[in-house]
Amino acid sequence: MTALSQLVGWVLAGFYSLVPNYAFAIIMLGLTFMALVVPLTLKSTRSMLAMQRLQPKLKQLQQQHKNDRLALNQAMTELYKEENVSPFGSCIPTLIPLPLFYVLYRVISGLSHVACTAKSGLVCTADPLYLSKSTKMYKALVHSVTNPSAYPGHGAHIQSLGLDLGTSAWTSITKHIGAGQLFGALFLLLVMIAANYYQQVQISNLNPMVRQSQQSNPQMRLMRVFPVIFGLICVRLPSGLVLYYAVSALFRVGQQWMMYRYDPQVKALVAKDARDLQVIEARLDETDSKAPKQTARPRGQERPGARLPVVRGQQARGQQTPGTAKSQPRNPAAVPGGDNRNRNRRRRGR
Repeated sequence: MTALSQLVGWVLAGFYSLVPNYAFAIIMLGLTFMALVVPLTLKSTRSMLAMQRLQPKLKQLQQQHKNDRLALNQAMTELYKEENVSPFGSCIPTLIPLPLFYVLYRVISGLSHVACTAKSGLVCTADPLYLSKSTKMYKALVHSVTNPSAYPGHGAHIQSLGLDLGTSAWTSITKHIGAGQLFGALFLLLVMIAANYYQQVQISNLNPMVRQSQQSNPQMRLMRVFPVIFGLICVRLPSGLVLYYAVSALFRVGQQWMMYRYDPQVKALVAKDARDLQVIEARLDETDSKAPKQTARPRGQERPGARLPVVRGQQARGQQTPGTAKSQPRNPAAVPGGDNRNRNRRRRGR
């Protein structure tokens, strides 16, 4: 790890020798590193899109072999071979740059290193790490501290862009270094957070599968909170390192736009994902339209032909129940003894 740190320090010092500006050297180092990992990022994006297309088939296999783990693993391996997809293709290219990020952190943080001796009192001198003493950058950092003994915990002054890149935003807040230093450190943090957040939004807009996953799974939306959490972590990091992260995030935003717009394989995979989503949505709409729709009847309405209950005493008063047919007049001949009763009534009336 030390040898790799010295290599990165040598590259950083080389950029400083071209333009004696610390911010320029850090920006060029970030752009160089991101350009070197472009092939890995492109491969990771292609593998991610290919894996997304296999998700419906993987879910079917999980349903078929939900009780047999060995059969499920074998079926998934065969599916990967048929589709020529590696499940680790999207992970390994992403994990490889992580050690290099740690190396960059060590190099940039080591620029403000101070070496102190107590032979004849406390004597502190600037001693940048991972830089050759013959480089122009090393000499500039050593001469940047006019009185090292008065600032034993500060180190070299990495002055650029109107602020000290070796000081963190937290130090600027707690030690009241100055309004300009505080504003510059916070501004770099906001740029870094905004670039990382826009990258999350951008990938959901460019990738239909990611957008569908975020709509169906609210937990996926929490990924947009990660840039804010990372920004809170970087409050205690040197502003030079925050500058490097901000440049890297802006580079990734442009890189994603270029990949999804001009790379033929990525464009083809995104088009297939969009067609698959249209087919799935069409099937869901068809299923919903065929499903029986039951509507609740308003109170007081019954089915056609249903008889309402008869109110007691209603027919005796000659009233009809609502919704029933009009009763037909009775035939006196159909009633036993009906004719004799009528004759007796007429005789009495005489």
